[in-house]
Amino acid sequence: MLRTALEFLRDELNLYIKRKDPVNFAGTADNVTLSSLMKPDGTTAISIGDADAFKIVITLINLEEDRIAESQIYRKVNDKIQVVNPPVNINAFVLFSVFANNYSTALRLLSYIISFFQTNAVFDSEQFPQMNANAGKPWEQIDKLLATMHSTTFEQQNNLWAALGAKYMPSVIYKIRTISFTDFEPKMEAPPITEVTISDN
Repeated sequence: MLRTALEFLRDELNLYIKRKDPVNFAGTADNVTLSSLMKPDGTTAISIGDADAFKIVITLINLEEDRIAESQIYRKVNDKIQVVNPPVNINAFVLFSVFANNYSTALRLLSYIISFFQTNAVFDSEQFPQMNANAGKPWEQIDKLLATMHSTTFEQQNNLWAALGAKYMPSVIYKIRTISFTDFEPKMEAPPITEVTISDN
């Protein structure tokens, strides 16, 4: 489900930038990518070519649980009652970084990222039927995503880039919520109660 959500945002941001700036970006390949910034060996995971080249990198940097329900779920399947755990709702903190040899291009692209989420603060599967195009299984599908900008202090920003092992570049963090994880494998299954017998004893 995380993959489904982030690949959807990648594809939509690619389309948005090409539509927003066809002169500069319509003829380029898809340059928004889903990737870590650094490889496990400490080398840069992203490379760009000539002076006008750029890449926008989407990186998952943190997760938090958005606990809204505690009770179990009861559902009827094939004349049996199943008990499953409530969904786990996840908020994903996502870093959008701009790799560009030209600093003005990087700032322009950062502005497009912000305007993309200003235009689309809420994504739902009715408005965006392609949202689940990359979902392999039914439980990987998502209904709705909400995006809000997440501000950090200079100290938090410094700690983040140090933890990533990368040099700072123009970037912005968005909190993407709510990604709901539900495993419908039942904890318990039993036939429904169809009658109640009251004993005199």
